[in-house]
Amino acid sequence: MKQQDKSTIVVVGAGIAGLTAALRLSKSNHQVHVIEQNWMVGGCAGTYLRKHHKYESGATTLVGLEDYMPLGMVMRETGLKLNPICLEVPMQIHFPGREVLNRHESLDQWIDEAESFFKVKQAGFWRQAYGLADTVWRASTKYLDFPPANLQEACSAALKFRPAEWQVLLKAFESTRRWMQKSHLPTQGLFMDFVNAQLLITAQSDAENTNAAFGAAALAYPLFPNYYLPGGLGKLSEAMVDLATERGVRFHLRTPVQQISKSPKGFLIQAGDLTLQASQVVSAIPINNLIDLLGEKPKGIRDVRTESQLWSAFQTSFSVNQKLPFSALHHQIHLENPIPKLPGKTLFVSFSHPDDRERSPDGNLVVSVSSHLGLQDPWESDKKAEIESEILKVLKERGFLTAEPDYVHSAAVGSWKKWTGRAFGAVGGYPQTKGLLPWKMNNAFSGISGLWLAGDTVYPGQGIPGAALSGWIAAQRCLK
Repeated sequence: MKQQDKSTIVVVGAGIAGLTAALRLSKSNHQVHVIEQNWMVGGCAGTYLRKHHKYESGATTLVGLEDYMPLGMVMRETGLKLNPICLEVPMQIHFPGREVLNRHESLDQWIDEAESFFKVKQAGFWRQAYGLADTVWRASTKYLDFPPANLQEACSAALKFRPAEWQVLLKAFESTRRWMQKSHLPTQGLFMDFVNAQLLITAQSDAENTNAAFGAAALAYPLFPNYYLPGGLGKLSEAMVDLATERGVRFHLRTPVQQISKSPKGFLIQAGDLTLQASQVVSAIPINNLIDLLGEKPKGIRDVRTESQLWSAFQTSFSVNQKLPFSALHHQIHLENPIPKLPGKTLFVSFSHPDDRERSPDGNLVVSVSSHLGLQDPWESDKKAEIESEILKVLKERGFLTAEPDYVHSAAVGSWKKWTGRAFGAVGGYPQTKGLLPWKMNNAFSGISGLWLAGDTVYPGQGIPGAALSGWIAAQRCLK
């Protein structure tokens, strides 16, 4: 047994949220331990080696590296270094009739493309969406005490408040669908299909249930610089670990936590043969998992979802010896008919960069294809091969796959449970729902003194930048 002194802080989970918290805490005089159940870091934003190729464990897109955005703030404040490639076209959308819509980063180019494609005037909507999204990004790193915990923090936030930010507050009270109606945009047909499909991959919800403030940031994210990391998204996690280790943070991999309990000196964390006494704990795992470890729901946790309210994912990965079939790396395919056993009518496809020899030494493309998977019905594992076959069939028919793929493998509910340890095999964070205002989301306060919350089930929610921001906020609270 290893007993630690009062200045020990334990971070549970080495996903992006936990690693960000560890990096922030590494600049303090505390001894920081990170406990992770997997043999590698990154969680749903890691990269693993299989058959000499590197595959993404979940997330494939990267945004938020600008100085005023969450990852940019982390890089600026900690000295974290990355080597990203900025993408000229962040994404292409492929509709059933083979029409292709380019999601340009340039706002003017995107407006021209969208108006020509959908035959609907929408410049005002997209300019407002971009403005709202930009305000949201800037506010995210400006108000690190949000939601405020006391009157002093509320007053401090009020003093920093600017008139332009009122728009974001007001938009939080209306749905994205209502905002579209007020902008005289169609709320049915092809344009609505496009909006709902985009929101599903960013907000895990639709226009009716996503508030317009969050919806603006979700719909406009391709209008901000999007990046590719040579070697895979796991390079972000690996860089974080290297820097944190240099600064004295200790990592315990393949060490699943069995229990977190209160003790006279703070908390006792039991993880296999490892026992740590900590003055404070940052929980960077989903809320549902934390409740299991505590044996109770802390009073500060407001939002707990059941299995039927969450999403899992079906992901098929492979390498293939062919040229990049389209000009972008990331694609969303709208299907004419859904694939049996998958509730969604879209597939999200990501290719590795053709010059990325670290992910593919033989020059192959490494491909990831994912779709939402409902948890309301029991998963039938014997359907995996059938779904995988249907996905490959679609890719061939739509021109994405022009050669026979090598080493195809797929992941579903059981894989996510085993790989990430996440409750129910749910991924993607908590979906947006009607009435879920930003200040009503779970935040860093657990309700138990010294226990702080981070991750994609905590404000501000899903996505790599969101998880990173939650980890930074939890660490800030911890140090206060």
